[in-house]
Amino acid sequence: MGLLMLDEVDSTNTYTREHCDELEDGTLVVARTQTAGRGRRGRSWVSPPGVNFTGSVLFKRLDDGFHAGCLLGVAALALIRELAPELPVYLKWPNDLYIEDRKLAGILCESARIENGRITAVAAGIGINVNLPPETLQSIDQPATSLLAETKREFNLDFFSKKLAETVNRYYIIYLNNAGTVIQEWIALNLLAGESLTVIDPRGEAHTGIFRRILEDGSMLFEEEGAPIAFTCGDVKIDRDSVDWNRLKQKASNHYKQPKE
Repeated sequence: MGLLMLDEVDSTNTYTREHCDELEDGTLVVARTQTAGRGRRGRSWVSPPGVNFTGSVLFKRLDDGFHAGCLLGVAALALIRELAPELPVYLKWPNDLYIEDRKLAGILCESARIENGRITAVAAGIGINVNLPPETLQSIDQPATSLLAETKREFNLDFFSKKLAETVNRYYIIYLNNAGTVIQEWIALNLLAGESLTVIDPRGEAHTGIFRRILEDGSMLFEEEGAPIAFTCGDVKIDRDSVDWNRLKQKASNHYKQPKE
């Protein structure tokens, strides 16, 4: 397990997939400049050079993107809480990091190696808005934030990368010994459970209701007009006025105060 720093690459996920065989299991590939970053459902991830964090982790002992996304999401959130413990960061199903209704980070997992029709390695990519200034955030077509905007502090990206590699390594070891521990942590950090939301399903249809809970397989149990629906994928849209942000902050505070083994 290690850290590979690249000055420029089209996409860290693409690089990780193309170099799967020679990279060590658990390697974090980081690009100081990413020219063709991608998000979920074909969206682009635009990031000015040397401002944000863009990287991918190669998991050679995972065979699905769901578990890889859970592991990376929990690790990234743990690092952000370590560096900025005052921030009420949470996971927004299925794979984003948010502060209130503002996106801080996104995760995209792709198969890195397929053998005999079976996935035998996963590339888990993550983009984190680190030093993006408020004036640039305002030009993004959805509510977004950065560590700089939230804390009024700049972060050293090389140090951030090193710390993330260490944190992912720690959670990877935990996962390999007891995967359920990491998955339960991921479920617990989805703090929007109980709130009113809108889910856009894969067909583009909007469903407004209450996010009840996350099921063991990672799907969202949603209630629309009293009827339960289980979503395995989709986009969650937050109506700022429909969420009790004080309750969410309290849930975050209570969770972070819990002793961790």
